[in-house]
Amino acid sequence: MYMCFSFEVSIGTFIVSWSIGLYLLTLKLSKRQKQNVIFLLIFSSIQLLDAILWFINMKKNTINYVITSFMIPLVLFAQVVYNLLVINKLNNVYTYVLIGITALVVSSYNGYTSPSKNAFSSPNWGDHNGENMINKYITMFMFCLLITYNRIGFSGEKLVSLLLILASLIISFLFTGGNGSLWCAIANVFSLHYLYEYGFKKQI
Repeated sequence: MYMCFSFEVSIGTFIVSWSIGLYLLTLKLSKRQKQNVIFLLIFSSIQLLDAILWFINMKKNTINYVITSFMIPLVLFAQVVYNLLVINKLNNVYTYVLIGITALVVSSYNGYTSPSKNAFSSPNWGDHNGENMINKYITMFMFCLLITYNRIGFSGEKLVSLLLILASLIISFLFTGGNGSLWCAIANVFSLHYLYEYGFKKQI
């Protein structure tokens, strides 16, 4: 999985997302709005880890190994668990099987993160440059389904979320020619959307 394309963008995205998120949590939000903001904080935590990898120049040392093998899998796993169990309150055997499979998949990305072969040398989590591309995209697709389950659709807030994700995809490909900045784009776009929708809009 390619991550963001520079230290400045990674740390900037983390600071912006967490600043907005923590500010919004001080406001009178609905239960679902609070859950959306907390999910954003979990999601954007990846950017801090990404920034650390950039800061150490992705050297194969203990810091790289701990972030790659434990911290990133933990943050990814937390997103799936929070969406399925907390936001959607799913409680059946199929859900726990999916969570178990997710744990096995994210834990398989271990070792070290190294520069990718794209134009920005973005961190390539787990150093899977030689990974089968079909398996890679199947994994990404399944992960996206789990973290967006019952959060995107074609009406209301779900439609807004879907459009924001599509906008993030367009931004990522227009400015980087690939998915290196997709995580950053989604975190920034949703941060600004929540700031307007949950903060500024209520004061107008």
